[in-house]
Amino acid sequence: MAAAALMPSEDMLEIAERMLAISPADATEIVWIEARRGQAGGGAAGSAGPAGFAGSAGSAGSGDPGGHRRPRRELSREPHDPALRRDRSVLVRIRESGRTGMHCTGGDELSDLEIAVREALAQARLAPASSAEPMATPLASSTAAELAPQAAARADRLPEHAEPLPAELFDPELAEMTPEAGRAAAERLARGEDRGARADERVRLGWAAGTVVIANSAGLRRAARVTAVTLEAACGSGPRGGRAAAVARRLDALDAPLVMERARRETPESPELMAGVMEGPVALVLAQEGAAVLLEMLNRLALSAKSFLDGTSLLRDNLGDQVFHSAINLRDDASDPRGLPFAFDLAGWSKRPVDLISRGVVLTPAVDSRLAGEIGRPATPHRIAADDSLASNLFLLPGERPDEELLREAAGGVWAGALDPIECFDPRALRFRAVLRGVRRIDRAGSGALGAALPDLVWEDSVPSALSRVLGVGREPVAVACGDPLFGALTTPILALERAEHLRPRT
Repeated sequence: MAAAALMPSEDMLEIAERMLAISPADATEIVWIEARRGQAGGGAAGSAGPAGFAGSAGSAGSGDPGGHRRPRRELSREPHDPALRRDRSVLVRIRESGRTGMHCTGGDELSDLEIAVREALAQARLAPASSAEPMATPLASSTAAELAPQAAARADRLPEHAEPLPAELFDPELAEMTPEAGRAAAERLARGEDRGARADERVRLGWAAGTVVIANSAGLRRAARVTAVTLEAACGSGPRGGRAAAVARRLDALDAPLVMERARRETPESPELMAGVMEGPVALVLAQEGAAVLLEMLNRLALSAKSFLDGTSLLRDNLGDQVFHSAINLRDDASDPRGLPFAFDLAGWSKRPVDLISRGVVLTPAVDSRLAGEIGRPATPHRIAADDSLASNLFLLPGERPDEELLREAAGGVWAGALDPIECFDPRALRFRAVLRGVRRIDRAGSGALGAALPDLVWEDSVPSALSRVLGVGREPVAVACGDPLFGALTTPILALERAEHLRPRT
């Protein structure tokens, strides 16, 4: 069956123009997002279901906006395609007489948006007076080329093996993919060109295509079409299974052999689980998927504008202080080709590289106009919702030592392939409880090899404490979808901690 196409951005802009023309408000902003998402499974035991994929940080086919906490309306599942879904959200935000109102609709007719404007005006009349947030100024329509100057400007910070910024962020094959084509692609990626999949291997392929249009009464008109594809691989099952994931803008940019190799590398040779209880604190090495989940918690609960504004971020009083180990360097960079590039935030501001943490020193959170006035720092291009800003293209910068050297230094410790689930039970202190999955004993002899499988473990700690006990950061980053991959990913190498003091078997 032919895939139902998303509304062309030209039509979306035309309707937005008409809405801006008839809006009586002092200022009006329209953010229109449409997406089409799907998923399929493949491999010798292929399945699109969740079995065998515990610990994945996100999926391009999930439809979960994750960090993008914007209202979203699911339109419908396409006929005869239960694995496909489309969603649309049109947010109308207005300023009238010093007050702000907003309303979100899932409709695309002119009448739907007229109602949205009236609702937003009504909200503004009931809202308290507030300072105006500056609107993004008129800019050309966004393309991937807009990111190229930023990529060139930071060329000295890219590793020698980094590829140039991709010229295209939109893959027509993904935009038109059906579940049948998705299953065929999953099978192809699982088996490769010249090899077969093992009997206990399976993959899950998720894909998404989206159109984003932003228009405001200051004259800004921006539009972008992007795609994303996530590959999750599982080898074995339960505690004995190995897992790996990756995300890219285009299907041909996925390094499927590497993902499968990582999943196989984490699968123990022996089917037996190691018996016994962990004896005291041991070194803990987190795979890229596990490190991404931990960093996403830090990002969302301590580096977002909302967490600073409501006073729940523990970093609010530590700007300029060294809170973490000097190996921790977090940068948001929407022009880095190793992640998922995207040209602008959901207010229309052009994205630029922003260092959030440098050598363990907290430099800045994501800053909106409200927070800028409170903490005396400039606003950053990170809006993800009407009431929040959050880094969406986050990178833990690689270290200098090879991954194998870090594993050798962690001899006798444990490797964890995933943190699933993870629960922050004290947001103000970032104390969390997580289940470590894919746990392997690291060879005691110092070879760095992953040994016998251990049962799932429960880990309790705090993010500041854990990120102060860093043994090292690896050199091979992997992009992981922690939120909606249409807008970005979290890219990280492996993360080795000197010790994990509170590990216990899961009961």
